[in-house]
Amino acid sequence: MINANIFPTLPSSDNPDVYSEDNESILEASGPHIQLVHEFFLRFSESPNFQPSIANRYIHQKFVQQLLELFDSEDPREHDFLKTVLYQIYGKFHGLRAFIRKQISNIFIRLIYGTERFNGVAELLEILGSIISVWASPLKAERKQFLMKVLIPMHTALFRAQLAQYVLQFLEKDTA
Repeated sequence: MINANIFPTLPSSDNPDVYSEDNESILEASGPHIQLVHEFFLRFSESPNFQPSIANRYIHQKFVQQLLELFDSEDPREHDFLKTVLYQIYGKFHGLRAFIRKQISNIFIRLIYGTERFNGVAELLEILGSIISVWASPLKAERKQFLMKVLIPMHTALFRAQLAQYVLQFLEKDTA
């Protein structure tokens, strides 16, 4: 029952211009219900009694994968909640951090080299910016590889401003 409420089936995107700046937001009819579910999850995870060691039975790689798929929703209200939920998971479940970064990379790679569209790119880039901002210097080889194989190839007109900011963060961290 919980999975059915947290991970509803997204309607197929019939809107070819989801990245267009003049595109009006498409609000899902189930938005208020889903918003309540996300709000409950956020309050639960922010509780002082929350124990990641117990919750990791339910918040695992499959959960994160399904959560990332929800970013493809055309409803911007959902994107904001998902962004907060994913960032909380990233902060509290250290064992999932590499997996989360890898899955975000996979989404970006599908955008770069495939023909797929994905509605939540801006929000995933924001999460990534928060992650990059706390990386220690000098950068690990894996993180430099991410810059070269994922972030730099994403430099198109659609994502240029955000990406320029994150590349600058990389350069500040890599002082060596």
